[in-house]
Amino acid sequence: MHSTEALGDMRLFKGLPEKLVSYLENHSTFRRLEEGEFLFKAGEVPRAFVVVVSGQLKFSRTNKAGKEQVFSYAQTGDVCGLPALTDPYRAWSTDAIARASSEVIEIELPAMREKMNTDNALAIAVLNETTRQFNAMVNLVDQLSLKDAHNRLALWLENWLAKNHPDAGDKDVLVVLPYTQSEVAAQIGTVREVVSRGFSRMEKEGILKASGKRVTILSRTKLRDMSHQ
Repeated sequence: MHSTEALGDMRLFKGLPEKLVSYLENHSTFRRLEEGEFLFKAGEVPRAFVVVVSGQLKFSRTNKAGKEQVFSYAQTGDVCGLPALTDPYRAWSTDAIARASSEVIEIELPAMREKMNTDNALAIAVLNETTRQFNAMVNLVDQLSLKDAHNRLALWLENWLAKNHPDAGDKDVLVVLPYTQSEVAAQIGTVREVVSRGFSRMEKEGILKASGKRVTILSRTKLRDMSHQ
């Protein structure tokens, strides 16, 4: 099986006509990235529409002082390059770096644009994905504007639990976070020291116990209450 044949299993392309998916596969390139390797850098003009097959990509910006803001992570099935479908000369606004060994499919932009113009199903699928990503960005702005860092940390943890341990309920649960405190801090717009103090505060309030990346949630109810303050 050709590596790009995984395309039809990805969220954006599921349910689309087989002929359409085959056409896009024939205009695609499979690429492997090592941990720490850049897929692209902020300021570069997009070369392709990208679908993540495995691993994880981090989208971030770093200022001259070295402070990093993480905007999102892309995992299996996620895509990047939606703005390039309508504005092919618009540069990437963030860096994209592999957090682990990753695999992506790069679809030629002209092929994607051509099929969007002639296939309503693909156009609707792209619109739905654009809306999903827009809502995620609005939520990030909302959190940065209206919540203090400790509340943002609680909300981040609650959302991570809901996505990765949906059946945990309110019982005690031990989890291993896939991020360092510095990486969590970058996602919620603060610094590692504030995240450390946030975990200490939640320990004092009986919400959790933390040791490095290992976190035991003691009270999901208290965590939710803190996340909504």
